[in-house]
Amino acid sequence: MDDPLQKCLAWTQLQNQGRSPHRKALDPLVQAGIAELQGREVVLVDHETLSNIIESQCSAVIQARDEANELISSMGLDVSITSKPMEALALLRELHRRSAHEKPCHVQSLSSALFQDSKHILRFPVLNKIYSNWSQGLFQRGELRVRSWSDLHHRQGLNLKHITRTLGQACIQAGKASKTENFDFSEIRFVLTTENLAPFMQLELKHGLLIFCQGYASALPGLWLKNLPLQCKWVHFGDFDPDGLFIFEQLLKASKRKGHFFPDLPFLQRYRDRLAPWNASRKFDPEKYQHDDCKELALWGKENNVYAEQEWIMEMLGPDRVIAAIT
Repeated sequence: MDDPLQKCLAWTQLQNQGRSPHRKALDPLVQAGIAELQGREVVLVDHETLSNIIESQCSAVIQARDEANELISSMGLDVSITSKPMEALALLRELHRRSAHEKPCHVQSLSSALFQDSKHILRFPVLNKIYSNWSQGLFQRGELRVRSWSDLHHRQGLNLKHITRTLGQACIQAGKASKTENFDFSEIRFVLTTENLAPFMQLELKHGLLIFCQGYASALPGLWLKNLPLQCKWVHFGDFDPDGLFIFEQLLKASKRKGHFFPDLPFLQRYRDRLAPWNASRKFDPEKYQHDDCKELALWGKENNVYAEQEWIMEMLGPDRVIAAIT
């Protein structure tokens, strides 16, 4: 079934401009004699009839799209309504209501309540993206993995240093990890973030905090970084490739603090002859980064056309030498 929003947008464009490149959504107008096909263009011939049709069939659809976009803006979400405007608006209104009361909700129970189908939200990309964007912003889903070698107390008495010593790591549900006011970060003077899980599990610090930052999911690690003491030194151990630099830049934005990327330029220059050639279609582009450190590293990557994965660095140096190079 054709999406009503795309159909209405195509019809409205034809109404406003009088002609439009041919697309499937305009075929019913051509068949009804309201417009005619001229080569690769559709030309409007009955403006009054089309205006009446748009008024009766499209006003509510476009109004729902506009209201949904207003809610998206007010909620600070990063979503574009390209389909399902009525359902998107209903979902946004419910999420907005739950945000006001800080009510968590599981996607399937919400989907069942709104659409009488537990998988409806997951089935349509625009609805799924709205929910995912909202839930990540409120930390409704996911977890934060940390390891601590300095005292880091939770208000209820737990010390993440002791949990790390006993169990190897602490895995904290996102909603609880987001309540940073419940954690005492005052003893943390050094923090290391890692992009991949293997280095997170293998590296052993003498003091400080180690945070696992999985890919582009930077909001929760960024929140912890933001709440660490100002004098705390931060190093991010990432893949030296275009995505690795973007992930670091996202953490810089989320944390609003200064950090250092490893492998840094001296390390890369020292091991230049042992680095693998970068053959992927996505190239290093210094202009796509905002921070000077990322621009400098991307420029070096572009000039030398090589990359370095964390696992390769770990294998080459070993965990102890990696820690020595970082700290």
